[in-house]
Amino acid sequence: MADKDAFTLINEASHHKVYDDYDTLSSGHLIDPQTFLTAALRRAYPELAVTCTSARNPALLDFAAAGHATFELDTNEESINRVRGYIPGNARYGRKEGLYEIRLFAKYNYRWGSEFFIVYVVNMGINYGAYNFILKEPGTNETTLSSTKVVEELIMTCGKWQYPVDNDFIYVYDGYWRASKPLWEQVQKAEWDDVILNEDMKKTLVDLMTKFFDSEDIYKDLGVPWKRGVIFHGPAEGNGKTISIKALMHSLSNRTSPTIPALYVKSATSIYSIRSIFLQARAMAPCMLILEDIDTIVTANSRSYFFNEVDGLENNDGIFMVASTNHLDRLDPGLSSRPSRFDRKYLFPLPSEHERVLYCEYWRQKLRGKPSIRFPRKLCGAIAGITDAFSFAYLQEAFVATLLTIAGNRSAESIRGGDGDDEGGDLDDYELWREMKKQVKALRNDMHNNQTVAAAVELPEERNCYDAAAQDSAPTSALTIGGNELMVRGKDMGHGSSGPVIFDRDGEASTATIKHGAGNDGPLFASDGNIVDVSRLALK
Repeated sequence: MADKDAFTLINEASHHKVYDDYDTLSSGHLIDPQTFLTAALRRAYPELAVTCTSARNPALLDFAAAGHATFELDTNEESINRVRGYIPGNARYGRKEGLYEIRLFAKYNYRWGSEFFIVYVVNMGINYGAYNFILKEPGTNETTLSSTKVVEELIMTCGKWQYPVDNDFIYVYDGYWRASKPLWEQVQKAEWDDVILNEDMKKTLVDLMTKFFDSEDIYKDLGVPWKRGVIFHGPAEGNGKTISIKALMHSLSNRTSPTIPALYVKSATSIYSIRSIFLQARAMAPCMLILEDIDTIVTANSRSYFFNEVDGLENNDGIFMVASTNHLDRLDPGLSSRPSRFDRKYLFPLPSEHERVLYCEYWRQKLRGKPSIRFPRKLCGAIAGITDAFSFAYLQEAFVATLLTIAGNRSAESIRGGDGDDEGGDLDDYELWREMKKQVKALRNDMHNNQTVAAAVELPEERNCYDAAAQDSAPTSALTIGGNELMVRGKDMGHGSSGPVIFDRDGEASTATIKHGAGNDGPLFASDGNIVDVSRLALK
């Protein structure tokens, strides 16, 4: 059809607006939005075939935005539902302020090559997902209820663009699957030589992964499923779990026969997500499936679904699961104690003094080309000696804060040169040491405050609990915690005013005051909108 008439025929078929059905659906029973909207579109366009896909696969609008197709928003024949907001500018990065728009329901006239389509993009929220509805007239030997060759070709072409054939990317799940080139580039920089870890443990981890992927025949001969799971755990963040996972991924990417993909799960907040993760893993097996912070993935709401995916009737051969957590004690026993799921657990403890010396030496080598920083070898032992109980993350923060402070206090004329290997003089003669002591002291105070918080927030035994759901009223009480402010809303908590509960950025409580309010109902909501499920709090 000619360009000017491309959408005329299909738009004259009916005056029925699908938005009316969308409005009805959104206002009532959300059981199966795909079925409901497919039926509505067939009523509105009885002469067209309707194909439903995920809005993320294929990402038709992204495909068009990249120059491979064109689309035009159509608000003449259909209504629209959108959310708008403000984006602040950033002069440093040359970004101007502006407005963003999220379209929850929109109709587009879509052109790919010489073919014209109608595309509805509908977002039904996190529990129901987002969909593309692609409408196209049937071709030869096709009907309105059959698949259409042209639509299939569009989906295939878009999919190949979205998921390139090379292996220079890593699949990331964060509500949906995407191929991440930036993460692949980060992984390529993660070398085992840069991981400060017991050498025997490094070898064990690499051998474990290598032997698994090389042993399919052995598993089959023994008559056992070809799958494994390991858990990396440690008492704090920044102890080497993440960098070790990246180093494993790097080692995996060097395999050529066969290539083994890595799938990284960043977050999974719903039962649908658990299903989507394992469907992808099975489709790409053999593969390594990384479940970072698994305690946020396998929750009370999703545990049974996760276990069914791991242990169920479906074939999980070739899936090597690597999970990480800072809170092994909080994991469901069915996850951490059953060998058929995760049969090995590796502890990443706080670094020993020797490992802290090695970390300082790592920084010393990085700064060798900086004549303005005098960093003799003897400072490595001295810094390691004052950083007992520091994680690698805290050690990194100490170095970064120290160097930034030194840089901020200097002018070009005040920079003193010096030999980085100069071992003469007292420790206090070195600016790096003097400033490091200040930063370590500040960080240790921060550590002390966080430890106080952890003790305050640990869920008490039943006799020491205040059960918000069971009490009709309660006096105003205080619980000393700290971090980012949350709103407290308890059920039937008696007379008084509601007050803030404060949590840190990782969901751990720090310092705050709780006042039991009246007539409020619901969970605790973080300032970023995330729900923190705390049903019982100790009254101190």
